[in-house]
Amino acid sequence: MAQTPNEQPTLMLKSKVRMVEVDVIAKDKHGKPVTDLKPEEFLLFDDGKPEKIARSSLAGMQQPSANHARSELAKMTATTVFSNTHAETAVPTVILLDLLNTPRENQSAAKKDLLRALNRLKEGTPIALLILGDDLTVVSDFTTSTISLTQAAEAGFHTRQEGFGAPISMRATGNPTRDALILKATTRAFGAENDDRVFRTLAALKIISQQLGPVHGRKSLLWITAGLSMSGQTRAIEDAIDRLNDANVAVYTVDARGVLLDAGIGADADTNDLTAPIQTEREETRGDVLPVIAASTGGLFYQNSNRLDDAFTHALADRDVVYFLAYYPQHIAWDGKIHRLAVKTTRPGVRLRYRTSYRANVPTPPTQKEQQQALAEIESAPLDYSGIHFSVEIQPGQPADPRFVLHVPVAEVEWFSDGAKMLTQLQVWFIQKLASGEDLATTRSDVDLRLSAPDYQIAASEGISVASDVKTQPTAARVRVMVFDLNSRKIGTVDVPLSSGAGNSSSR
Repeated sequence: MAQTPNEQPTLMLKSKVRMVEVDVIAKDKHGKPVTDLKPEEFLLFDDGKPEKIARSSLAGMQQPSANHARSELAKMTATTVFSNTHAETAVPTVILLDLLNTPRENQSAAKKDLLRALNRLKEGTPIALLILGDDLTVVSDFTTSTISLTQAAEAGFHTRQEGFGAPISMRATGNPTRDALILKATTRAFGAENDDRVFRTLAALKIISQQLGPVHGRKSLLWITAGLSMSGQTRAIEDAIDRLNDANVAVYTVDARGVLLDAGIGADADTNDLTAPIQTEREETRGDVLPVIAASTGGLFYQNSNRLDDAFTHALADRDVVYFLAYYPQHIAWDGKIHRLAVKTTRPGVRLRYRTSYRANVPTPPTQKEQQQALAEIESAPLDYSGIHFSVEIQPGQPADPRFVLHVPVAEVEWFSDGAKMLTQLQVWFIQKLASGEDLATTRSDVDLRLSAPDYQIAASEGISVASDVKTQPTAARVRVMVFDLNSRKIGTVDVPLSSGAGNSSSR
């Protein structure tokens, strides 16, 4: 289907039904991945009500056949086929080393275990390393080189005082009235410092969620921290979990304090320090939020271990086998309320892990400014952006006016239902670039798909195809093809080099 550039789509919905996606980790009683579960062996519940699973797949298991199909297509039709489903576009992992909320005496040990874990990683795993201090700092952007990552970790790490200054303490004077006034003032200062710490931490988690949201599939966040006290801030925690779940980020929280002794054992309490009771309470409660965030997002919580590198390795291993389940909820109240998720399997001895909730929101359409920002961010990216996996077939024709045919799996974009048809909106951008990387010309096609139930079933099996004729400039070295899903705001790109010619039979 050919689209006229810059057509403005219209989408009138009587009722919106959002597809909910759930990634599931399945392991046996020995902790080994279970790779042969069938769709009918899963049971999925939304607020306790059974739901029909609309789509299911096992991440990474269908990729070889998809590549083979594209290769065969290229051979049969003498076309060139390009794709962004390569090893280098694997789902990324972010490691967050939290020095803001980790005592100085635990920071060096956390660094040592982190470096040991990085040295054990296999090449080809895309990982970014961030450090949370007064601000969130990118020590290493995504790289698949363990050597580069380790060197960045060595250079970027510096121990620091936990919090924003010297520890708050106040000596008792022996005067009850004066001590009461001093304790009131120091308690207020202690609370303000803790509130600021919580604010900065949640802001960092929000930034990570926003950055990882457009990336395809399940993402992992390894948060190495001693935790933080969030008493009375239940709503703030829920909001952070909502953002992480909407971005499909599983959080693996690692308690950087290692093995914890029981309260009072080996304690060196200063009875003359008026803030000692406050600090003791914080130490007893600061780790409480970590298992909550981990369990709610489908990750794991590691504590009481002096081998943090083992925790890192186990968390990364979860990426190898992930079941993808999707369904259209029966409820019609998209009112922003929390819905509880439950996934079970009929196979005995299999343990499942998944996110436990979602908020029933319908995404608002992106503004023109947001679209422009998203485009600007990926134009200079050196590699294909894999928020949406798709391939581009260049059909034989005039070299200056080739036909670009995009093949997009239905599962890669988000659909809505108006009761009779399945609807989605896409933008397809063609950005011609010089060999130097500078933009030369940009055109856009807007795609408004409305599929009946039978057509949607066919598309689910065969994918959807979008064809556009692009007049290429004589000096253009490549065309960056971008697919923007207006519903999910996910973006995928495929670079098509023009030097190979439109009639070349090679593929990648």
